[in-house]
Amino acid sequence: MNNTRPITASRQLTRLFLTLFATILVIINFLFVVTAADLIYRYADEQAEEVIETIEEDWPRNENQETFLNAYVARQDDDAIEITDGEQKYISPKAHKIFKRIDQRNLAIKNLQLTRHGVYYLRQQKIDHNRIVKVAINVDDLIELTCWLLIVTLLINLAISIIALPIIHRLARRWTQPLTNLDNEIDAITPQSNRLQTLTVPQQPLEVRKVAQSFNHLLGRQYRTMQREKEFIANASHELKTPLAGILGHVNLIRRHGDKHPELIAKSLKYIDQEAQRMSQLINELLILEGHQTKKLTEINLSKIAFAEVESLQGAYHQKFIANLNPNISYRITKGDFQSLVHNLLENAAKYSPTNSTINVQLTADDSQIVLKVADQGQGIAKENRQKVFERFYREDESHSNKVAGSGIGLSIVKMIIEKYHGKIMIRDNEPVGTIFTVYLPKQK
Repeated sequence: MNNTRPITASRQLTRLFLTLFATILVIINFLFVVTAADLIYRYADEQAEEVIETIEEDWPRNENQETFLNAYVARQDDDAIEITDGEQKYISPKAHKIFKRIDQRNLAIKNLQLTRHGVYYLRQQKIDHNRIVKVAINVDDLIELTCWLLIVTLLINLAISIIALPIIHRLARRWTQPLTNLDNEIDAITPQSNRLQTLTVPQQPLEVRKVAQSFNHLLGRQYRTMQREKEFIANASHELKTPLAGILGHVNLIRRHGDKHPELIAKSLKYIDQEAQRMSQLINELLILEGHQTKKLTEINLSKIAFAEVESLQGAYHQKFIANLNPNISYRITKGDFQSLVHNLLENAAKYSPTNSTINVQLTADDSQIVLKVADQGQGIAKENRQKVFERFYREDESHSNKVAGSGIGLSIVKMIIEKYHGKIMIRDNEPVGTIFTVYLPKQK
């Protein structure tokens, strides 16, 4: 069983700051030790240099040499000086013992000699022609002072660390609080809610604010999609329920009265066939609308497809179709997509246009785009409803919706196809009456 506690952003941030804080303290202490060691070394070197210069300048030529050495080392009893002048040697008190300790040293770092009885700085230099001066400076006091300072510094570091730990933890929790609040609000979101749910957008930090805003945009899109899906299911159910009810009614009619009235069978079968075809068409259009029918894009001749659709619909409707199609206009699109686009625009114009009216179809192209126009002489579309007509099952005039054949999703398919190819569609009034649908498809570069 894994009992590992989950690592929160607050804990990660606390660890990060503690690691950074500890690293800074270690670096500071290390620099303190290095600086102190360098100061000790420089101090001892300067002391040795001062002794050598003094001996070189003030060394007596009479019998007072030992008095001179005794006076010089009197201020520091553990220092030692040895002067070799030809065959004669002069040493300060304890010099013999100190140099013997140095000879038996445990470790040497440059001029620093570490012995059992202390640390000495040893320097030897030849002055004049025959004098050699050897100086040993004891630095125990300086090292002891440095150690005490280091201990005090470490104790201060420990105290600061103890004080800083809860402060860092509190600051980390404070800095990650917007993220925690965001997580809690996300957990509180209920997918089955019928209202739009959004997150509280904090002002700071910027990254969390952007995440909250992006998530709210996602929630908004999801909510609108769910609402459209609910409307779609309700509308589709309604559209399918009507032909199904008619089919079941005629099946029951045949079952009850078919034996006694055989003439009803042919009439009912004809109705059942019509309604079945209507349902089949609706299902195919729904599949197209939901993007379940996709094919590879190829360069096709749009003019031929548009002309074929005009010819096909001319025989099915009483309106007069006038085609003005530039020949040999090619575009990378699936044949089915462009057929559906033209067919639904022409059929929509025919359904809402008076009998024997004129429908104009125009297909042109320039260097940047393909332009398809369908102009009818129908009842027109109010400006406030021009975007709604692309919604599924929307009909502007509900009072005549049952009189107009069709699934109610033809223009939704048109909109979907146009968006698929990054185009756009515009609706404007025709003169004197009617509507003009204009489709713009950008040419691929």
